[in-house]
Amino acid sequence: MITDEKIAQARQYFPRGLFQPEGTFKFSMDALLLARFAGTAKYRTAVDLGTGCGVVGLTMLLENTRLSMTGIELQEILLEAAHQNAAHLGLASRFTGTLTDVAAIRDSGITAESADIVVSNPPYRKPNQGRHSATQERTCALFETEGSLKAFVQAASFLVKNKGSFCCIFPSERLEELLSACTMHKLTPKRLKFIHSKADQKSTLVLLEARKNGNCGIVVEPPLVMYSGTGDKTALTDGAIAYCPYLECNARGR
Repeated sequence: MITDEKIAQARQYFPRGLFQPEGTFKFSMDALLLARFAGTAKYRTAVDLGTGCGVVGLTMLLENTRLSMTGIELQEILLEAAHQNAAHLGLASRFTGTLTDVAAIRDSGITAESADIVVSNPPYRKPNQGRHSATQERTCALFETEGSLKAFVQAASFLVKNKGSFCCIFPSERLEELLSACTMHKLTPKRLKFIHSKADQKSTLVLLEARKNGNCGIVVEPPLVMYSGTGDKTALTDGAIAYCPYLECNARGR
C-alpha cells in the first residue's frame, strides 16, 4: 500500500528511487535539465514524447499541481515503470500513459492540438553512429532506430496547441538539423540554451523551445556550465545546481 508517508519520502528523494527496469536505458541529467528548461507554471496540459520511466513528465508534475501529463512510449516495460513511478510519487491521477510509436501518433487516440506544451528527450544518435547497446531497449532509447528526429518533431507539431510550446534537448552539433525540422513543421524556434561540460569546452547539448506558428525571433539564454575541477575534484558547478536543484543528488561533497 502506498501511504502518504511513503509518497512524501519518495518526493523528498526524487529523482533517486525511480524504478528503471534492468536492461533499459537509465535516465541522465539531460532529462532533468529539459524539465527545468520547459518550466510549468503557465501550462495545464502536457505530453512527453518518449517518456521512458517518466522522469521528465513527473518532474514537471511535481513543479505544477495543476498540470496533467500524457506520456508517450513505445516500450511497454518502460511505460509500466512510468506508471509505477507516478503512483509512488502520488501523481497517478495526473499521469496518463499511451503505448504507441511517435510515428503513429495520429492513430493513438490523442486529440490533435490538445497540449499546451510537448517535451521530448529523443534518441540522439543516428543508426550508423557508434556501437549499438547490448539490449534492444537501450538501443531504441539511444539510436534513431524506431523514431527519427523528424518523427518526433512532426508528432509534437500535431499534438501542441496553436501558439503552444515544444521543448527538447539535443546534441549541439545537430542544431541546424533540429531547427530545420521544427521550421518545416510550423514550430518556430524561440529560445535556446547551450550546455557545456566545462567552461573551456565546446557545447555538447542544446535546449530548444519552439512555438507553434510563432513569430520570428530567438532568445539565446546564458550558457550552462555543468562541471568544474579536474580528476577526483570534478563536481557539478553551483550554477548547475542553482539552475536545476534536482541535480544535487549527483553532486559530490554536498
